[in-house]
Amino acid sequence: MGATQGKELSPQMRERVLKLFAKFDVDGSKSIEKTETIKYWKSNFAKLNTEELFKSVDTDNSGTISEEEWLNFWTSVLRSGHTEQEISDELESIETGSSWCKFENLDKKGG
Repeated sequence: MGATQGKELSPQMRERVLKLFAKFDVDGSKSIEKTETIKYWKSNFAKLNTEELFKSVDTDNSGTISEEEWLNFWTSVLRSGHTEQEISDELESIETGSSWCKFENLDKKGG
């Protein structure tokens, strides 16, 4: 398939990723806080899911996840060899309340 380094999310996938971001970002601050993700997952291992999410996505360790960090994370998933269909499946799973999936071997360069 060739190099995945320069791959970007399609406009449709970018919109889908941001739609899920907005579901977490209930206060509309353009950042996700741990209290928001704990509320999102309710009792479905909420604290564990939150910790794994923040370990994966909060690259500047600020305690919040910005839209930029969120988009960079999903772009790195794509660049690591996952397809947009796989990303779509994972987004759908998260949207229905399933646990956070830890993706391995991602390039975690800050944006």
